[in-house]
Amino acid sequence: MPKFSIIIPCYNSFKFMNKSLENFENQTFNDFELVIIDDCSKDDSYEKLLEYRKNSKLDIKLFKNNTNLGPGETRNVGLKNAIGEFVLFVDADDYLETTALEKIHNVLNENNNCDCVLYDYYYKSNKNEYYKKTVSKNISGNISKRDALIYTTGTTLGKVYLLDNIRKNNIKFPNFKRNEDMPFNKIAISVCEEIYYLKEPLYFYVKNNESIMNNIKIINYENANNAFNFVESKLKQKFPYEVEAIFIVEFLYSSTMTLMERRDKTIEIKKHIEECEKRYPNLYENEVIENLPKHQKICIKLIKKKKILLLRFLQYLRNWIRKNR
Repeated sequence: MPKFSIIIPCYNSFKFMNKSLENFENQTFNDFELVIIDDCSKDDSYEKLLEYRKNSKLDIKLFKNNTNLGPGETRNVGLKNAIGEFVLFVDADDYLETTALEKIHNVLNENNNCDCVLYDYYYKSNKNEYYKKTVSKNISGNISKRDALIYTTGTTLGKVYLLDNIRKNNIKFPNFKRNEDMPFNKIAISVCEEIYYLKEPLYFYVKNNESIMNNIKIINYENANNAFNFVESKLKQKFPYEVEAIFIVEFLYSSTMTLMERRDKTIEIKKHIEECEKRYPNLYENEVIENLPKHQKICIKLIKKKKILLLRFLQYLRNWIRKNR
């Protein structure tokens, strides 16, 4: 059994995988397998992966979906076929730092009961790199489940889970075409008992304009709504306060900014905010707001005051900065 299974969904992605595969070849810890699932690529990615596997020293398991399933269900195929002790996810156009697995392994060796490791990442845009935190609160080392649930990003990057824990709790990515990662990660964290936050960037998230994550055409309010409803149905009874905090970050904030991206009318955005306030009447009293990154904190305070024009300006300014990085 390898120590790590690294699950990589692939859709027309082989052309972006050079750096990722190179860094896997050069990992300082090599007890791992790559579980790559081609999600019905329309180009020759699957054939190129077959060819690469023949000449690689890496332990590569390669699968091909019969129909296009989307990233969540494709990762579920990976979870079903992985045999490692721990599992982590890497997107095809991203890559790990070459000492990443060694550093994660060292954490696990020093914390025998650890069933989840969190770590930071770099956001790469053009030639620039920006350090990003996976946990927004200023903490590190062994952290509580409560803090992990509230302050950890919903994306798959920056997280390692004990695979047996995922399987025995039957945790899977929900069958959503978008926003499937947040429910998976929040629910996976909820069943972990010892969580360690390694406050060090080990992952490179690469901005790819062809990626669905950067395609404004697929931005959909309903995706965020479905994702949060899924989390609420699974966790609210046991973690009511934490679910309210997740609602603030992953729904109130994210869906309001989505409506900004869609350029919805001000009256519709105000109506959405009011509906959120009815759903969780005490949400502005939740401590999560004061521990959020500065931009999010400012936006939520403007949301509370219904300052939609200011929010639009901030969104425009942030998008302009991202575009010109």
